[in-house]
Amino acid sequence: MIFNLEQRCYIARSPYWALGCFDRLRGMIGRRFEPGKLDAMIFPRCRAVHSMGMSMTIDVVFVDKESRVAGLAAYYRPWRRPVFCCHADTVIELPAGTITATGTEIGHLLNLNSNFTPETVEKLRNEAMVKTGFLPCAGENGEKA
Repeated sequence: MIFNLEQRCYIARSPYWALGCFDRLRGMIGRRFEPGKLDAMIFPRCRAVHSMGMSMTIDVVFVDKESRVAGLAAYYRPWRRPVFCCHADTVIELPAGTITATGTEIGHLLNLNSNFTPETVEKLRNEAMVKTGFLPCAGENGEKA
């Protein structure tokens, strides 16, 4: 699973790691994103992708060695020139619209191997809301503010 630690939301729950030569060369050509089966493709040790031979528009997230988003290519259409990011170490291909829907931005920290339970995700969200003032927090005496 891929979790955006800044936005406290999942970007993908069923990613596929393209590790072999054939998987890396093929990428999403001839494949479709399917919720629960394949909702992202991860290319480690990669800085660029192309859309030659693809039949769908995708979102592309470039991640550096520290797992921070180094670049974005939203709504990358089929049969376009390659896109690249010189600071990237990993590339993630996602269904079109994922970047916008999750609020992912350059500089966000991602967990590419997330195994957070739903309870942990809820706790992270609540902590973030308290820190930003969206939820009341306990005062010095323990009462609600």
